[in-house]
Amino acid sequence: MSAISIAIIVVVALTALVGYAVVSQSAQHRDKQKQRLLQALKTRSRNFKYMLSGFPPNFLTTDLVVLVHRCLIDVCQQLAKLDPKNPAHLDELQLYTNQMREIQSKPKSAKSAPLQNPQQIKEVRRHLQELNAFIANLEKRRSVKAQQAEIYRRQIKQLVLKISVEAYSHNAKQAQQNKKTRLALHYYTLAHKLLSKENGDGTYQQQISKLSGVIQQLEAKVAAEEPQSASPDTEEDQAAKQAWDNFGEDESWKKKRIYD
Repeated sequence: MSAISIAIIVVVALTALVGYAVVSQSAQHRDKQKQRLLQALKTRSRNFKYMLSGFPPNFLTTDLVVLVHRCLIDVCQQLAKLDPKNPAHLDELQLYTNQMREIQSKPKSAKSAPLQNPQQIKEVRRHLQELNAFIANLEKRRSVKAQQAEIYRRQIKQLVLKISVEAYSHNAKQAQQNKKTRLALHYYTLAHKLLSKENGDGTYQQQISKLSGVIQQLEAKVAAEEPQSASPDTEEDQAAKQAWDNFGEDESWKKKRIYD
């Protein structure tokens, strides 16, 4: 065999080895990318499921419940394509599709029960903040239009108002049970101010009127019990009011989150 033939064989062999290495590396890279995407999608799915289970029954508006279900359906579809051997993805896809259709076909009639547990109120507020951040990311990616995103945000803010008023009312009732009339008056007054601030269209007028009656009764009682006393806001109350004022205005929730 001539030297030229040997050289050609060596060149062909080296080329084949290089080609195999490139193909092998590309396949490994694709596998790693696929695994990363699968893990990200599974994490996103868990977060959406946790979000749905974290809210009390009938708490979210129909629009928001449908939004979370649509996102879950989208995640299940992507998982089914990336991992077709796992039948659980198709099962969940069918489950959430059926749930969404049922939600859309039935009007929301039942009202959610007031939140009484302070820990539950804290958890629900956190879930609402997460949902608010997720909607911001959807808008950033243009998955929802700005007008629709604003509708979602307005509904979330109304829910934040609801649980804030319920938290003040819960604290006021506890204060009354403990014979702390002035403290009860303080919490009812905070709830009244919060509702009055957001009552531009008269939505909360009935609640405001009811609170006004309670406040008048407590003011009379306080005047009889301790006419010269005063009770400034606690640091916790001031922080709660400030958090409400800043809700939806803080730019930090627009940063990248696990939903990206």
